[in-house]
Amino acid sequence: MSIVRNKIFITSNKQDTSSLQFVKDLFKQSKTPFPEKPVEERLKETNGDVTGVCIPYKLDTKYYTANVDIWLDEIEKQETMMAYSENEEVAKSIDAFVFIYHKDGLKSIKWWLPFLEASEPGIRMCIGYDQATEEMNDWCLSNGFDYVDMNEEKTGTPMDKVGIELVLDILQTNMWDGMVRKSNNNITEEEEELDLIREIQELQLHKEEKDDDDELDLPSQSEINEMREKLFGSLDGEEDDLDNTFQMLQSMREHGKTLSDQERRKMAAQVALSFAAQLGI
Repeated sequence: MSIVRNKIFITSNKQDTSSLQFVKDLFKQSKTPFPEKPVEERLKETNGDVTGVCIPYKLDTKYYTANVDIWLDEIEKQETMMAYSENEEVAKSIDAFVFIYHKDGLKSIKWWLPFLEASEPGIRMCIGYDQATEEMNDWCLSNGFDYVDMNEEKTGTPMDKVGIELVLDILQTNMWDGMVRKSNNNITEEEEELDLIREIQELQLHKEEKDDDDELDLPSQSEINEMREKLFGSLDGEEDDLDNTFQMLQSMREHGKTLSDQERRKMAAQVALSFAAQLGI
């Protein structure tokens, strides 16, 4: 029997309520009712310890739904982390690893590397509530982690996502085992085009307003053309299917992990505006 990879594992270097609060914020962002009663009953059994708490969660996007489980654990001993690595059934069922970072958390997250090598999750995220050091940021870049600063504020750049909104966006780009694609009848081509047009128009307006700004971080026309060639140059006029769309998103997200925040935002704008050029908007 094959192992289903549909678990989101959330851990921390500090025993407090931050992991559970993070999950509640995630449910709120996705407008999903949080199962307060069963979680409270479980916490009574463990005297408030979140270790071992499992919370069912449904990812519901425009294109698919996926039922996943959120596992909470707060581990301070390296030996326990090693035990996770040796449990193949646990390691291979996890497709998203989320580390809640607190001050001096770099040492703890490094201990998880053997587990990550065994698990190979599609998503690695570090959630920062305390300001990350330069060393922490560099480590995340080197080890394929998305670092999400929960205290970061939006810059006003269209389509820019930060905090818990960015967390949800990252989770939704993964191809989860057991995901169920939605019928095309539920999403009309016209609705998709209207959504895309609104986003692109907002970007173009922002670009026009900032054209004379020396600090403009939106892409130039040549950069848009270059991105268009990367995304659409190999197509022969046929519509790309959903699988290719997700693979493209995954590839772009992986590349984005190696970029600074400013470069990542610029890349997102390049993608959107290249779609505009391709569609003639």
